[in-house]
Amino acid sequence: MKLLIFTYAPAGLGHLRVTDALADSRPKDSPYVLLGSIDRFVTWIHRFTSINPFGKYVFLRSQYGMLEDIFTKTYRTLLIMTAGGIFNQLKEIVLHNAECTDIWIVATHFGMAHQIGAIKDRLVKETKKNIKLIVQVTDDTSQHIWCVRGADLTFVPSRFVKSKFENYANKQKIGFVSEVIPYPLSNMLTKPLPKNLGTRQKVFADKSGRINVAIPISGAAVGLMYFLNLVKELNRLSDRFVFWVLVKKTPFTEMFISVMTNIPNVNVLVGKNDIQMIELYELLYEKNLIHIEITKPSEQAFKSIIYPTNVGGSILLFTSPVGRQEKENIKFLERHRLMPISGLPITPRAIRVSQNPKIAAKFIKWGVNSGLFRKMTSPNLKFSKKCLSSGEVGPDGARLFWKMAEKRFGK
Repeated sequence: MKLLIFTYAPAGLGHLRVTDALADSRPKDSPYVLLGSIDRFVTWIHRFTSINPFGKYVFLRSQYGMLEDIFTKTYRTLLIMTAGGIFNQLKEIVLHNAECTDIWIVATHFGMAHQIGAIKDRLVKETKKNIKLIVQVTDDTSQHIWCVRGADLTFVPSRFVKSKFENYANKQKIGFVSEVIPYPLSNMLTKPLPKNLGTRQKVFADKSGRINVAIPISGAAVGLMYFLNLVKELNRLSDRFVFWVLVKKTPFTEMFISVMTNIPNVNVLVGKNDIQMIELYELLYEKNLIHIEITKPSEQAFKSIIYPTNVGGSILLFTSPVGRQEKENIKFLERHRLMPISGLPITPRAIRVSQNPKIAAKFIKWGVNSGLFRKMTSPNLKFSKKCLSSGEVGPDGARLFWKMAEKRFGK
């Protein structure tokens, strides 16, 4: 029997969303354990580099060139030095499941991945189990920190990133085995829209009815004033918008929640923890036809690789990217013509909106009235053959993850 151990870090919701998608699509009858990082430093640094201007500056500088190599080496060393706790946790889990001869550890954050890569051989020796470490990269980024020594298989969202990693791994003498699959998304989000929900295009084609707008607040609570002002301005411009704001209750969001709750046409969905936030997000899409989602170009950007006829196929409007990985996610979408590129006439799945909430609100109203959003939600919208043949676009990422892992390691 095979035991699956999913590891993730509390640095934003992206890692947990992917973990949830992979756990939900795992092979039938495979027991699994969810193991979250206990390193609160990761959470603090994530928030500091997302909110604080100085933190942003330092973080961005450390993502390129020589500073990236210094950061990668230093952080990797610190992670490995503190891997003792993870070793003890994993050993206890493995020995507690004595009937399982094969152990697959799936890492959706580089932090625990480096730690596990460093202690894996010792874990094999002491438990006498066949242990494999599988890494899922959660953005279309070639940041060196995602190249994990000791990983048996790494899944990446594009050939472009795969090539970058292979070159880096070769120079660093890191054994690197990778596969390209479409980004793994929740099974619920990739299902066809139920007939009782109708089609997204109808509300834009009829130029009447209420337009459901989802606004998921990031784990680091980035852009609270921006979203507050955007909602107020859209409410002023039109009474057609109904807002669904998803936010985790923390000391940083209490005032935001209080103010948002008292704005007309706003539904505030509050989660107590990260896992509840994932559940609320999926429940929102399952029970309502969401027409537009306004969000950061984080891992949410990859909902662009599914059609408007899928449950999760809302129009995506992106706020300003934070960090290298979000900029590279945008480049991924531009390469596949899922976002507008200057001079190219396309019907996009996603669009960037202005940093100025009043300008963004006017654009959104124009998108509704001009017919742009009607085109973007057409049931006839299809990806090009080149796009589909790339192996980087489509709803099957989570299923292909397990299919390729089993092909490589056996069932």
